[in-house]
Amino acid sequence: MSTARSCSDEGSTVLTRTHACLAAVVFLLCLLFGAHEVRADSQRRAGDFLATAIPLATLGTELYRGDREGAWQFAMTFAASTAATDVLQRVTHVARPDGTNHHSFPSGHAARAFSAAAYVRRRHGFDAAWPLYLAALYVGHTRVAADRHRWGDIAGAALVSKAAAWWLVEPESKVVVMPVLGHRYVGVQVAARW
Repeated sequence: MSTARSCSDEGSTVLTRTHACLAAVVFLLCLLFGAHEVRADSQRRAGDFLATAIPLATLGTELYRGDREGAWQFAMTFAASTAATDVLQRVTHVARPDGTNHHSFPSGHAARAFSAAAYVRRRHGFDAAWPLYLAALYVGHTRVAADRHRWGDIAGAALVSKAAAWWLVEPESKVVVMPVLGHRYVGVQVAARW
């Protein structure tokens, strides 16, 4: 039992280091861009890159840790998020702010980034996920700054990803405590598995 625990602790350390490095890269990208025109194009390209890099890094981290079940759950979360986003874009017909087409809601780039953050949050907890949420927010910012989306599109992508993760991912922890908010009530939901 102690061997399994030390492997889990080691995996969490690797996961936390990976996310800390990702957060540092996002921070450095923000600092490196100078003039407004250059910054806008560079931020757009950085957002395009991170929308793909964040999910790939998450999948790679899970495979490196030997968590095949987690990797499969992430792949399913990513697929469900991107599929739901594609369907919603075609059904809602919300025009982009730049007027290029009617596939604005929700943001596909943000959905890809938030799918990784939502997966890690559900599987490993908020301590491991917060750097990914920062990176996903940065991806959303780049889409808004490029005039391709509104903040509502980004929030929609985050909600779609959160719903997919909640539906498809089993937490590593045996006990999960979640707040529950209703129209006329506030509570706590406790779930345990053994």
